[in-house]
Amino acid sequence: MINKELSYLKASTPELKVRGITGTNLGGGFISGKEFNYQLTGRNWVEEAEEMLRTDPIIKRSWSVLKQTLLSAKFVFKAGVAGDPTSEELARFANECFGFDGYAGMMEINFESQLRYILEFLTIGWRYAEECYYIANDQNGRSKVWLKYYADREPIVHQRWLSKDYQNLDGVVQNMVNVQPDVIPSNKLALWTLDQTGSNFEGVGLLRPCWYYWQLKQRTANLLQIATNRWAVPTPKVIVDRSVAEQNGYSDAELSAMIDDASAQAQAYIAQEQGFLVENSVVKFDSYGENNFNPDGAIKVIQECDNQMASAFLSQFMNLGISDTGSRSVGEIHLSVFRRSCINYLDLVCSVISGQDRRAGGTIGRLIKWNYGEIESSKLPKLTHMGLDNDALVDAMAQLPSLVQAGLLTPDNNLERSIRQKIGAGDLPIEKSIQTREDGNQNG
Repeated sequence: MINKELSYLKASTPELKVRGITGTNLGGGFISGKEFNYQLTGRNWVEEAEEMLRTDPIIKRSWSVLKQTLLSAKFVFKAGVAGDPTSEELARFANECFGFDGYAGMMEINFESQLRYILEFLTIGWRYAEECYYIANDQNGRSKVWLKYYADREPIVHQRWLSKDYQNLDGVVQNMVNVQPDVIPSNKLALWTLDQTGSNFEGVGLLRPCWYYWQLKQRTANLLQIATNRWAVPTPKVIVDRSVAEQNGYSDAELSAMIDDASAQAQAYIAQEQGFLVENSVVKFDSYGENNFNPDGAIKVIQECDNQMASAFLSQFMNLGISDTGSRSVGEIHLSVFRRSCINYLDLVCSVISGQDRRAGGTIGRLIKWNYGEIESSKLPKLTHMGLDNDALVDAMAQLPSLVQAGLLTPDNNLERSIRQKIGAGDLPIEKSIQTREDGNQNG
């Protein structure tokens, strides 16, 4: 039996038949077996994630730091084969369409504005946009198909995924009120998924590991609020000295009247209807539970929840200075890791837009196929980003004097121009730069 199953190994050509499955349970358009908390699946998870972003300042801060960092990047399409005329023309067309590399752009909404909602896939794990097209003339007067914009389709209205073979995405269906939902085919979609495995198109968002700590923080904060309301304002305590009442000859009815009056005063004081208390030799007031309120334990729990949630976004370096650790080197390490993560997230955004026409991706491949015909995949333009990569010159700036002194680096004009450009000092005339350096060498 085993020999029969492994007989394909003796074949001289590769077997094109697909034998395995992805392992993702995709039935009826719904993904199951990945998330075992029903409260965090489908529409429930989308609503829960949006509530987390609306109500928790640490989550909102962490996401804002990450999102604003990602939005600071610049994009440009580069030719798939540098120097190839066809590839260079395709890259020019792509930049003209998206508004990169100095072009005004042919989309109704600039890409930076669309990127704001595209990046939301990082929070819940996925998000898709419908590609909307139109036909217009290019700068040379030739009629072309253009991308109008990525129409945002919020996850809250998503109904189900469509897949004929239960492995590959064929389209999506949305919830529509009083309207028969129309299928959005996968070749008209751009789907971004974080940490996708198998056919799990919903991935795992950054908010998912935060959920437990968010719940714990909410419960702790509610208990702290109750404790504050109860203990911040001392609770009046009525003290009755019956021995004094007997000495003064007060009857039981008179004593009861005094107690009732004191109780009424205490209630009015708590309700802030009365700002003072009147006591006598028999009935006096004291405070109950004074100095028993200690919020330190609850605050520490909330702080730990904040740290855990910030860690999911790799923004825990924001807590340096208000925590036990305030080292600059630690902060720089955290920032470096955070920056590398941002680069990877942007790579994921670019990979969906780049490439050939395919399911839920390859926007530029579709546009080029419609306008230029079939093109080799290697010549298709590739969307790239810049601005978040580590700058070797900036990182080595502090070591420049020692490198020059050791003779490992020559302070030539190119280095000078690079440094002046980094600090925004402009450039020196070549003649002056050379003369200044020669005079310095002679004096040395």
